[in-house]
Amino acid sequence: METQDTTSLSDLDQMSLKSLGIGVAGKHEIRMESDIEVESCDWQLLFHSIQQKIRRKSDLLIALTHFLVTQEYRLRNTTNSTDSGGSTSELLPSNWNRDAHRYTLHYIDQLGSQYVLLAKLSRKDLVISLQNSTSKRMSIACLQPENIVRSTSKSYLEKCIPKTEKIIDRLRCNLVDPVVRGTKRTAEAPFFAQRIHEKKKLLLRNPPPLRVTFNLIESTHASVGSDETT
Repeated sequence: METQDTTSLSDLDQMSLKSLGIGVAGKHEIRMESDIEVESCDWQLLFHSIQQKIRRKSDLLIALTHFLVTQEYRLRNTTNSTDSGGSTSELLPSNWNRDAHRYTLHYIDQLGSQYVLLAKLSRKDLVISLQNSTSKRMSIACLQPENIVRSTSKSYLEKCIPKTEKIIDRLRCNLVDPVVRGTKRTAEAPFFAQRIHEKKKLLLRNPPPLRVTFNLIESTHASVGSDETT
């Protein structure tokens, strides 16, 4: 009986199995948790791997963005921005937050397309840009770390960022989807729909003046004919 080869476990999967006391058995992949539990466990493992290096609230938002693109979009961090054959990982590189006000991360997808994530921290805003180096698509998202992040020391994401789901939806819609999947920003759709609806209401309230045209030639012949008959 032939045994099917399974893909190798990811970095976070291996760390998760080790934390549960389960050894990696080569070709066999063991999953004990549900999807939700695995996602929570994966975040905690990622957080613990960078906890000692977190110095600012913006660091946590960059880590959250990294977690989104690696877990949902299956991008992998790469140490080499020019060679697709470089080493890749789900984990953040060792010097990812070395600069106090700038972040630079390189990613690659399963098809070999390369991405670069750049972020700049000002007084209140963290401006994050993501660019697909292959298609040249780029998008930007702006976050305010001081208003979003409550703590950088809690291992549970909800305690660090109370409105985690809204932040992830915002990053997904405004930053990642337009670049990775090439979709338009759906967050702008209600705005434009409202503008169109308001314009229609304005037209109904103040309709344009009616334009009435007369055929002067026909009216002239008609008047002449009536004069000749009299």
